[in-house]
Amino acid sequence: MLFVVEYTIAWTDLDTVLAKRMEWEAVKPSSFRYVGEWVWQESDPPFRGMAVVEAEDVDALNAYVLHYGPSVKVKIHPATDVPSAMKQVSGRGPVPAKRATRG
Repeated sequence: MLFVVEYTIAWTDLDTVLAKRMEWEAVKPSSFRYVGEWVWQESDPPFRGMAVVEAEDVDALNAYVLHYGPSVKVKIHPATDVPSAMKQVSGRGPVPAKRATRG
């Protein structure tokens, strides 16, 4: 299942978070995978980021949150791709685009 993870990092925790991020690849559960991750700098809190992650079970998400502990403030939201959401809401998927043919 896909999740969007929003997080903020304070200056006082930046070194800890960087070290924990480098450790995460070695200790993460096999059922956890980053799909993509982005960060940007702001004035307060100094760093914000978001990641799209795939986790097969809640234990993988718990391991992620517990690994960082109080050094990162985290919000996790379940997510899906747009065509799947459209199908779920409307009962049908998007109309496929017609392909150009060579004549």
